[in-house]
Amino acid sequence: MLWEKSCRSWKCGNDTTYLRSVGFGIRIHTTSSNESRGVWRREWVCARQGFRRENFLSPADRKRRPRDCTRCGCIACLHVLKSMSDTSWKVQRFDTNHNHVLVAQEHLQFLRSNRKVTSSQASQIRTYKYAGLRTCDIVNLMVQQAGGFERLGFTRKDAYNKAAAMHRAETVETDSEGLLGYLASKIDSTDPTLYAKYAIDEEDRLCHIFWSDSGCQRDYMCFSDVLAFDTTYRSNAFNKPLVMFVGVNNHFRTCVFGFALLLNEKIKSYKWVLETFLDCMHQRQPAVVVTDGDAAMKAAIILCFLDSTHRLCGWHLSTNATSNIKSPDFTKAFQKLLYSHYNVPQWYERWDALLDKFELHDNAWAATTYEQRLHWAETFIMMAGIALSNGQPFPIGFSN
Repeated sequence: MLWEKSCRSWKCGNDTTYLRSVGFGIRIHTTSSNESRGVWRREWVCARQGFRRENFLSPADRKRRPRDCTRCGCIACLHVLKSMSDTSWKVQRFDTNHNHVLVAQEHLQFLRSNRKVTSSQASQIRTYKYAGLRTCDIVNLMVQQAGGFERLGFTRKDAYNKAAAMHRAETVETDSEGLLGYLASKIDSTDPTLYAKYAIDEEDRLCHIFWSDSGCQRDYMCFSDVLAFDTTYRSNAFNKPLVMFVGVNNHFRTCVFGFALLLNEKIKSYKWVLETFLDCMHQRQPAVVVTDGDAAMKAAIILCFLDSTHRLCGWHLSTNATSNIKSPDFTKAFQKLLYSHYNVPQWYERWDALLDKFELHDNAWAATTYEQRLHWAETFIMMAGIALSNGQPFPIGFSN
């Protein structure tokens, strides 16, 4: 059997006439594609195909009652392949055998594959929300207009999800435009040398943004010996990493060099923000970069800061020691190895004694931390450095 239709316009999977006449729901099981042919294989299965995985049936840390199990291993399916010669589709397999009771006609509209909030209904929900109506009142009104839930086409939960999704999309767009407009007004009015750069994704949505005012740039030109930054701040409404580039001035006070909001904490994002930071600061690289030890961040530093030395943040190391070993005595002894200056044989002797005392020879965190000792132990840092104590930079002097 062939359809003389392209993959993009093939509607068999969206046509619910057959599904409603029989009484079952469907879902996409597999879609195969490549660059040359696009989508060339699709598989639809009954919504009750397969079985729920065992780790979802009775996990030890479950806090909510598990949902009712609807999978029963049904084998009903439809598999289609695109022809190699043209854009027609051929049915590879079509199985109509179900091993379960089919849904009654009066309940078909509640199957997930049959439920949909149409574009006109979404516009109606948006209009009512602008007018100040609550979502529950909007659903009740639309039910009355449609003549009952069975004619509405979606459930109350679908309406709540749609309203929340539209609100998130509008909030992101509004906040992004507001931020860009604010930075543009600062450049035009009070700070013409303010540097701001942003990146957008394939859907023209804001994904990264960096900014640094004239005061931040002047501070970096004077105090660029040490640069500390991390992305542990996620207190914004969108839970996005906020990067703060900070250092210490000649009065041992914290000075800020710039800010950035990133889409995620991957190497590509860090590489973008570090390249942008260098462009803002006229390619001037810091002598030392202090981070929290994130692997993606470290990889980006190696790619962008070729002349800089990477060091680990003492505050994060102390916090990790407390969370992994859970012993105040160990944390106190570890901080002595972190901040105190010993000769190399003394340091190794004290480290071995620490492992013996707390029986940590087989501890994974201790082994990893030991491998990174050249990046955090004062004994091995043969240059001026800074540590982070309670988030505040302070000098730790020179190591001779």
